Amino acid sequence: MLASGDVLRMILFERVSKRFGRITALEDVDFRVRRGEVFGLLGENGAGKTTALRILCGVLRPSSGRVVVNGVEVSREPRRVRRMIGYLPEEPSMYERMSAEGLLRFFAGLYGVEDADERIGSLLDMVGLGERAHSKISTFSKGMRQRLSIARALLHEPEVLVLDEPTSGLDPLSARELRRLIAKMSERRTVVLCTHYLQEAEELCHRVGILHRGRLVACGTPEELRRGLREHGVEAPTLEDVFVWYTGDGGAGFKGG
Repeated sequence: MLASGDVLRMILFERVSKRFGRITALEDVDFRVRRGEVFGLLGENGAGKTTALRILCGVLRPSSGRVVVNGVEVSREPRRVRRMIGYLPEEPSMYERMSAEGLLRFFAGLYGVEDADERIGSLLDMVGLGERAHSKISTFSKGMRQRLSIARALLHEPEVLVLDEPTSGLDPLSARELRRLIAKMSERRTVVLCTHYLQEAEELCHRVGILHRGRLVACGTPEELRRGLREHGVEAPTLEDVFVWYTGDGGAGFKGG
């Protein structure tokens, strides 16, 4: 029988390290993501965020430690875990000669999605591309491609949605529309969001983890992290202030939640 904590927990990172030769990308990373939570993974370029997401999705194997998704260890059953996860990489690849509908139909066949026509139509409407279903992807803006990529990630109705810099390079209006879409999707699933935009993390995330040089230096709600710094005599009114303190010359780190 599962303990109550196991029932509530969707994702577990337990002392995860990843080395590429002499380079250590992650070192003893521990965090948990609760079922139905939006968890933000923050860090500078090269901090290890994308490596962590690829390990979570079963694309990379950790050098040590383990990752568990909904009770299933990723390294032991990666294919089973991949069916639980929808993944939007930072630079999603597209078959530009296909239409939006054609792309989703292709991936629906790979996933073995039943009632594909109904599912595809519903997803295109949800991401605001219903009227462009038959348009070639080569005619789409970056914002439209991101929304189509989210539809593709949701095709097989995953329990976990993993988003790597989903609003990177978007104009402010497109970024706002995508944030609204992410908030809507989070009502029914667990979301792991990797972003450089601290205001975006503050707006969307229940809790955040901050990576610095491959180590998790802080984890908790934005308010927990601010309160932890106040206890150190540091005023940090925004999540950006918290981030700068932990990734700059701050102390050892407060690890809440």
